[in-house]
Amino acid sequence: MSSLVLSRKSVITLRFFVFMAMLCFCAIANAQTQRTIKISGKVSAADDGQPIRQVTITIDKKGVGTSTNASGEFLLFIPLTNLNDTLRISCIGYKTRQLPANSLKDGQHLNLSLEKSATDLKEVTITFYDAHKILAKALSRIPENYINHPHILRGFYRMYSYTDTIPLQLSEAVFDVYNFGYADKRADVFRLIKARNAKNDRDMEFLEVGQKPNSIFADDVINHLFSVGFLNEEGIQHHDFEVQGVVDYQGYRAFQINFKGKKGVEDATYHGKIYIDTKSYAFIGFDYGLNLSAANYLVPGSLIAQALTKKMACDVTVKQDHVEVNYQQVGKSWVLAKVNTENTLAITDSASSFHLKPHIRFNYQVTSVDTVAKESLSGKMGRFESINEHDSSISSSFWNDYNILLSDENAEGIFQKIKKINTESKKTSK
Repeated sequence: MSSLVLSRKSVITLRFFVFMAMLCFCAIANAQTQRTIKISGKVSAADDGQPIRQVTITIDKKGVGTSTNASGEFLLFIPLTNLNDTLRISCIGYKTRQLPANSLKDGQHLNLSLEKSATDLKEVTITFYDAHKILAKALSRIPENYINHPHILRGFYRMYSYTDTIPLQLSEAVFDVYNFGYADKRADVFRLIKARNAKNDRDMEFLEVGQKPNSIFADDVINHLFSVGFLNEEGIQHHDFEVQGVVDYQGYRAFQINFKGKKGVEDATYHGKIYIDTKSYAFIGFDYGLNLSAANYLVPGSLIAQALTKKMACDVTVKQDHVEVNYQQVGKSWVLAKVNTENTLAITDSASSFHLKPHIRFNYQVTSVDTVAKESLSGKMGRFESINEHDSSISSSFWNDYNILLSDENAEGIFQKIKKINTESKKTSK
């Protein structure tokens, strides 16, 4: 009898140890497979509770990040290797916030508020600042201020074309850009990871917008100064520059330099603002656009001109042009963070009495930076190859494994609406 009881106890003990071993195995397996935690949230203004668009959410100085959409919402996968770092929440015009990443839990939703900052830090000695000397110093320090060895930028973009009532085209992509270093003259290399595209063939007959590796490269203005119409040698001569003051730019003290085209210059000119870090003299932000009073045509080399992948026999004029480019610190060096453009075009074809006024919004976010990359990318795309030609899918789970920008609109609904327009258009044309 006692031996029977003992055997039962042994079985219970054995089952307990087997159960604990299985728990340990599952924990180890989960730790090996789960390499990130997923957080989401919404950022609002502290004074009125309104959502804030284009707030940068990033792991400070590590290159992992995203930005909020028009509803102030974001989604971010944080590598487990970054949980001892700091989550940085920053936006122009607001005080920067920081949270320890190890305080965040997988699946956590954050409701964050930002207080407005005193962006204007103008000093009484402002009249002694020389804009051209500041620009010259910033340009000379590019090799030491920016990552100057091979690195890979993982990026995501969304490009949406629409009228007030009709979706025209929506394209998205995740990709890698291999950069040999900001002072290296060798051409960047592009590898496409995943992409999807839908075009309204009924209303977008004469035009197609999209991106090519070469246009993605050009978005990084510091790495392609020769094509920047206000920072290359000729561009500086064609523009007037003036230091407006020292401001708070996303948590950094920065010179704000305003510029505009000189009177009498026949070539296309620009107007806008340049932000230069007062400590390192690194270019950390640009906010600019074409001077449409002087030129409303498609300026060769401009970002919007490069975004036209197909243009039929029609007239295209620019009605709005706005570009924002931001840089981030990774370690002690700077690198591209994000690019946002807003354009409005007027498209006409007198032969067919065709008129269209599309709005085109482009949002490009660097979601991670690999600073230890040693070899160039395999499976690279040609510089002038259209990314739109590599359409993969429009399923709702398309981006489940990637850091992306949440859409201002219902992206899945737009894809389906464009598909419906094309289907109905084919039926009526038969």
